[in-house]
Amino acid sequence: MSDEPHSTFPDAVEGVVEHLLHVSYDERTVLRLRRTADDDPGITVVGKALFGVRPGECVRVRGRWTQHLRYGGQFLAERCDRTMPADERAIRMYLASGMIRGIGPALAGAIVDRFRDQTLKIIDTEVQRLLEVHNIGDIRLARITAAWQEQKSISEIMVFLQSLNITPGLAVKICTAYADTDDDPMHIVRRTPYRLCRDVRGIGFDKADKIALAVGIPKHSDERLQAALTHELDLAAGQAGHCHLPVRVLLFRTRTLLKDDDPATAEILDDVVLRHALKALCDQSEVIIETLPLPARDGTGTLVDTEIAVLPRLHRDETQLAHHVRRLLSARSLLAELAPWADRLAELATSETAGLTEEQHHAILTALTSPVSILTGGPGCGKTHTLRTLVEIADEAHAQVALAAPTGKAAKRLEETTGRDAMTVHRLIRPPDGHTLFDHASPLDSADLIVIDEASMLDTNLARKLTAAIRDGCHLLLVGDVDQLPSVGPGRVLRDLLDVDHIPRTRLTRVFRQHDDSAAIVRNAHRILRGELPEDDPKAFWNRHVPDPEEVAQRVVDLAADLMPRHFGVLPTDIQILCPGKKNIAGMTDLNLRLQLRLNPPADDKPQHYHDGNAFRLGDRVQQIRNNPHRGEAGIFNGSSGTITALDLEAHTLTVTFDDAEEATYPFAELDELIHAYALTVHRSQGSEYPYVIVPVIRETGDLLLQRNLLYTAITRARQGAMIIGHAEAVERAIANNRTLRRNTALTHRITDTQPTVPAPRRNPVTGQLAWD
Repeated sequence: MSDEPHSTFPDAVEGVVEHLLHVSYDERTVLRLRRTADDDPGITVVGKALFGVRPGECVRVRGRWTQHLRYGGQFLAERCDRTMPADERAIRMYLASGMIRGIGPALAGAIVDRFRDQTLKIIDTEVQRLLEVHNIGDIRLARITAAWQEQKSISEIMVFLQSLNITPGLAVKICTAYADTDDDPMHIVRRTPYRLCRDVRGIGFDKADKIALAVGIPKHSDERLQAALTHELDLAAGQAGHCHLPVRVLLFRTRTLLKDDDPATAEILDDVVLRHALKALCDQSEVIIETLPLPARDGTGTLVDTEIAVLPRLHRDETQLAHHVRRLLSARSLLAELAPWADRLAELATSETAGLTEEQHHAILTALTSPVSILTGGPGCGKTHTLRTLVEIADEAHAQVALAAPTGKAAKRLEETTGRDAMTVHRLIRPPDGHTLFDHASPLDSADLIVIDEASMLDTNLARKLTAAIRDGCHLLLVGDVDQLPSVGPGRVLRDLLDVDHIPRTRLTRVFRQHDDSAAIVRNAHRILRGELPEDDPKAFWNRHVPDPEEVAQRVVDLAADLMPRHFGVLPTDIQILCPGKKNIAGMTDLNLRLQLRLNPPADDKPQHYHDGNAFRLGDRVQQIRNNPHRGEAGIFNGSSGTITALDLEAHTLTVTFDDAEEATYPFAELDELIHAYALTVHRSQGSEYPYVIVPVIRETGDLLLQRNLLYTAITRARQGAMIIGHAEAVERAIANNRTLRRNTALTHRITDTQPTVPAPRRNPVTGQLAWD
């Protein structure tokens, strides 16, 4: 960098983004910008305005120069505008970056060598001339033409969004969302911007509202009020797991969302006006209003008639799940006449090898004689031995048993536990070669007993699909730890089913002595459940007090990348970081960036692609965060983890090989289905088990996430060793906080209600068949 005084530098710089140095959890981006002069060494540019910028892009940055004590002179960006590369060198970098699908580094060099500084003009106005370049034929030319037009559309939206200080990266998502439709993305942005809330992941009400007001949609428009109401319902489901909101709560949250300093706003926040907008949503079948007797918030168990607002998809899930639970409970058992189960268990009780407690005996007999039953219990309470014995008894009677769990890792562990094949719930209800839930190859067609492990992870949607696919008379046993965190998706199915008095259940309470490294983990898990601080164990459990948050983050990286692998003779992949939340310096987002840089740093032989400020690099550990039944051969589902094993910069795709050996290819535009998995939130670890777990806990996490069941869930993911590192007072606060946020659900009522309302099935217009979806 030049030694000239900063006062002589301009307040704007222009150049090509060479590479990103860092993107923090709060979107603060640090990048290296190379200006147009051939001898320019590049400058460091810093700021939130840079978020979403990708290597190869040409930008004009406005701001001011600053002096960092450690890193020297930096340009602090206050605004960032995209520009088109103007000289030959910039054009070469732009095309070589992979911004235009179909053009890689080698081809970019050949094109620029042929057309020099006229390259972009040729691509834009005389694209047929690209056939003059070696290795470009008709197929590649068509691909480049389509990619260039797509890039122009993205650029048009980017320019518009920049004027509103909205992340330019969202322009790519907008264009992708409407790529396979006849809709013009720019027309939607300008004419019906509130559609973006529903159609584009990453655009919530705030961003859509900013666009809408900028294009002249009035504050008091019905479209705006309706978008705000549905946004709050979506937010309640996505962030808090609620299946509904009381109408009074919905109206209050909507008023809070829309409130501003404009005196005219008060008129549109009147209850009458908002209720009118809510009624319009009901008339359009976008919201359902019901009055149900639901438990009061005072914890007394008193039922109070409550007016609630429900999104149709969540109403469908709850009502149909309730219907199918009642159907299964009332069906004639397929197992009842296969064997005298009580006699068989009585014989087993005398066996020295069985070693069943009275609780375990009851759990097995209930599973074999009741159409629906539940088995719960904490770690070390014998759920594993109970399941193994249950499967053995069923096998001896020639009963068909199907085993499943919500995630691949949980299914693998169930398989190891029982010695029988197990699969994910998604695979169980949708076989790899099938096209419907009721494909003839499904194990459900012949199963007499279905066992679902880690049932606390079942949300209402997955539980609905599961129960709908089970035939009459087949038994269902749900196994889970009710003290763990609830499902990531809406609902609290396991707990709601436990509140239904006539569903048989067994809770295992006896903690067996452990004879391996897990003893300290089990012991401390139960200490945490009792509200007691965990105790150190030199072999398998460690508490480390580190007062400084920055030091916590650095120590976590050192432990995972170097210290624990060397000490225990394991690989870094055997160690999982589990964070209470995503944000702050010791949260999932920031630790993923640090761990990626340490464990999988950039290199010339590692292709990478930046998406929303994150570098997806060959060799990265990643996790799927959305269900996609069309990804891969048999679908890839929320919680599946794997490694990036291929990355094609020219085709704009990367390939992930998952832990179950399934491979899936992702277009770059769809990478918002993936997150890095060096560090995960505790919620995202449910159903998984790792040799070693590190849990960073700091004050900045906040009481909303510092909860007893979260810490309990985190350490029970460890098999051989667990470490809690951070602020001792934060750990104490978490253990003391046993006040979990109660989710708004109505499943218990819908099951026990004598006159339930169940939506009618829909007839497929093509096949003529009835379906519940």
